[in-house]
Amino acid sequence: LVPVLAGMGVLTAAATAVMGEPVSVSLSLWHGINLPLIMSIVTLVLGYLLFQRWDRVRARLARLNPIVARGPEAGYEALMHGVVVVSEWQTRMLQNGYMRNYILVMLLTLIALVGNSLLIRHSLDISFALDMRFHEVMVTILMVLGALFATIVRSRLSAVVSVGIMGFSIALIFIMFSAPDLGITQLLVETLTVILLVLVLFRLPRFSRLSTPLERVRDATVAGCVGVLITLLVLSAWGVDQFVPISAYMVENSVPLAHGRNIVNVILVDYRALDTLGEIFVLALAAIGVVAMIKLRASSKPEKTNNAAKEMSDG
Repeated sequence: LVPVLAGMGVLTAAATAVMGEPVSVSLSLWHGINLPLIMSIVTLVLGYLLFQRWDRVRARLARLNPIVARGPEAGYEALMHGVVVVSEWQTRMLQNGYMRNYILVMLLTLIALVGNSLLIRHSLDISFALDMRFHEVMVTILMVLGALFATIVRSRLSAVVSVGIMGFSIALIFIMFSAPDLGITQLLVETLTVILLVLVLFRLPRFSRLSTPLERVRDATVAGCVGVLITLLVLSAWGVDQFVPISAYMVENSVPLAHGRNIVNVILVDYRALDTLGEIFVLALAAIGVVAMIKLRASSKPEKTNNAAKEMSDG
């Protein structure tokens, strides 16, 4: 009854917020005979006539039920049902709770994206001028044989030994290429890992076939594709020389900036201080693990001795 209050208050604020600029709202009970008034009268008349003749209209509309059943509403229901079916299938495929399937999806994505970028968008510039020495080739062959042996053996102990051979070979590569700190870290971590795996082996059940031959062929194919892809990336990166090596900067600034003449020590302590700190943390963690294992082993012996003595006294 008092449209001015509503127009000046709620409607003006709402229209201004929607339009983003000040809006003038004009309300009144009578705007004259115009199109909105005529449409309102026509709507009321049609509604009244439909109400008076609803029984006849409903009987005629019933004949259209077969058509309506296949109309837009049915299509919408079918579409929503298809969305549910596809989502259930997608959940079973991608979120099934199996780690091997998650890894498979990630590796396939890696092959698709990186392989497309490497083979299609960029031309391969592979350089085979590697200048490898005999002992480097032998260590590489040892790593490859260890990896192959770990995939075909039926004994867990043999698999652990094969993985250990791979780890120790990586440590040798670090040492041969002037990274003794990484080599020592790799040796300690690999030794601790092998020991822990051997101790755990005795508490694990026997090997069981968790995959079909077809799945194993699929996994081997994906693993081979990933290996080929990484090899192509490394060979392509080997021939790229876009930046000046930083070794010259380290040699020139070792004395004036770090006040050290031993470049290796300066690199470890100054240039790569955080990296060295991380390696120290890894070494400390490995040492703590070894000490804990030794103490656990030592504390279990008196307990066994006491139990044996108690059994003898009871007997």
